[in-house]
Amino acid sequence: MFSVAPPPPNRLDERRSHRRYPISLTADYRLLYRGRVDSLGSARTINMATGGVLIQANESLVTGQQIELFINWPMMLEEICPLKLVMWGRITRSDSHGVAIQTRQYEFRTAGIRPSNGVPPESSVRGHRE
Repeated sequence: MFSVAPPPPNRLDERRSHRRYPISLTADYRLLYRGRVDSLGSARTINMATGGVLIQANESLVTGQQIELFINWPMMLEEICPLKLVMWGRITRSDSHGVAIQTRQYEFRTAGIRPSNGVPPESSVRGHRE
């Protein structure tokens, strides 16, 4: 399971408009150039908010570049189907503290079905009984 610590109290110099939540999840990303995939990579989230996410990537990323981020969500749909949080946005900062991404759009997607207790996935999902 995962845990989410409460966010730190707001400071006077805080410029963010959305509360950040420290959460560490694995993710994959695609860097986009003119609507096409330029490169692929892996990352881990550091914190998340409605307006963006801070990640630690395995390589240096360029500020201003468009990115598509696929975050492995810790909860499953109906306890059998893994979920991914897919985010589209722009890299606004990349330094030793991480890569900041301003989110333009996001959605949850299913990521396949995990069989449970030897029951075929279709039976579990559709409520089919033999």
